[in-house]
Amino acid sequence: MLEEKTRVFKNVLPKTKKHYIILIIAILILTSISGAALLLHKDKAPQEKPAPSVSIGCDRVLWKNTGIELAASTQNINKPLFEWTVDGKIAGRSQKLSQKFDMGEHRVVLNVSFNNMTLTANQSVIVVDSVNGISLRDSAASKNQWGFQTMYRDKTAGVKGVMISVDSLPAAEVNPCGSLSTKSLFAGEHTWRAQLQGSTIGSGTFNIKKVSEIKIARVDVAPSYSAGSTVNGKIVLKNMGSTTVTGFDIKTVAVNNNYAWMGDKAKREFSDQYNADIKPGETYDIPVRVAIPEKVSGIRPSGKYTITVTLIMNGQTIDTKAVNTEVK
Repeated sequence: MLEEKTRVFKNVLPKTKKHYIILIIAILILTSISGAALLLHKDKAPQEKPAPSVSIGCDRVLWKNTGIELAASTQNINKPLFEWTVDGKIAGRSQKLSQKFDMGEHRVVLNVSFNNMTLTANQSVIVVDSVNGISLRDSAASKNQWGFQTMYRDKTAGVKGVMISVDSLPAAEVNPCGSLSTKSLFAGEHTWRAQLQGSTIGSGTFNIKKVSEIKIARVDVAPSYSAGSTVNGKIVLKNMGSTTVTGFDIKTVAVNNNYAWMGDKAKREFSDQYNADIKPGETYDIPVRVAIPEKVSGIRPSGKYTITVTLIMNGQTIDTKAVNTEVK
């Protein structure tokens, strides 16, 4: 009977080794033992509601005659009332504050009132006309990225307008809190330079270590399908290292959860090898596409399934991801 069911799919799937990973899903769907729906329930512990909170971000450093827009971020607060003060004077009563500051240091305070409660967030805004005191701290951000953080007088602060260039790549601006991570880079030595208002505020070199690593970023499969529909999904891999990945194995195991107690009879497994040049930071898609028949030998192919994908390099398991789907 299995041979008969497999033969059905030989007419709709490409006859290439690369598509064996697709075949596993098809075979398992077709070999559902019956259309009975044995629902599995898992008791979930009640989740505590997060505590109310408010934030207006990091301390800022602005160049003279530069304005800024601050936005309040709230969590678990119903119908908040906002009150902004700048240097002790009321400056606004909405969620956002647009402000232009004079030279020097200013104190911004936001009070958020709700349900007879008040939460407070503070921020320092410093306006300068010189790069004196502005610097950068740099360190590894990942296995193939380098990170930068702006500083003012040796304290972390978001310095607006700082541009950082790495090697011959176009310069990029730090985010509002002064942080920046480079694009994914190859292993080796790299140079960087940071500028503000035409002046260099920092420069140097850094070294990305040689790391070969690839991960399963995600497995895209819909939560449920109907008999007679088509599975259009994909497995997405991402190179997390600093060298080009040229070969890896994929192992796929699909289990009918309704009949997992039957062991191998409810499980199908396939493995395949792939050769692809995936550079640092790049992704690689493996398509998952298969038509689900309405009936097989008079039985509707319904059931709940867990599909587990394992990534293997040099004989070692690197990453594993599992997804659940159901055929109704």
